[in-house]
Amino acid sequence: MDRKTFAKCMHNLCVKNKEVKKEMLEMSHQAAREAHVKVDASLKNQEIIDVSVSYDGTWQKRGHTSNIGLGITIDILSGLVIDFEVLSKYCQNCVVACRDMGVDSAEFHIWQKGHADKCAKNFDGTSGAMEMHAALIMWRRSISDC
Repeated sequence: MDRKTFAKCMHNLCVKNKEVKKEMLEMSHQAAREAHVKVDASLKNQEIIDVSVSYDGTWQKRGHTSNIGLGITIDILSGLVIDFEVLSKYCQNCVVACRDMGVDSAEFHIWQKGHADKCAKNFDGTSGAMEMHAALIMWRRSISDC
């Protein structure tokens, strides 16, 4: 399989993964809501419910040298994951394109602009900062998404 076909397959997989993530989190949110309403019936008609959560982060490998990190928010009452964020400091397509075209070439910069919305790299910074950054992303979207 050549590079372009592989990249297209990966893009399609990522799109499908986002759809599945959304569906699974919606089911989790509903189950967590039901658990809270079961404990306190007065919450039934409230659009937004304040919940206690636990947050943790992890990396693909030990130490603070990993290229991939994950932040997870868990509802304390139900024990369900109510949100998560995956951060990556690495994109295989960018590495290959950089190698093949040269980082300073005009061709690479044009390719990179077209690739930006599909790029797997969504974080710049240290591996140790990934956990905090994932928490910030989830906090900012907590009202609108959860």
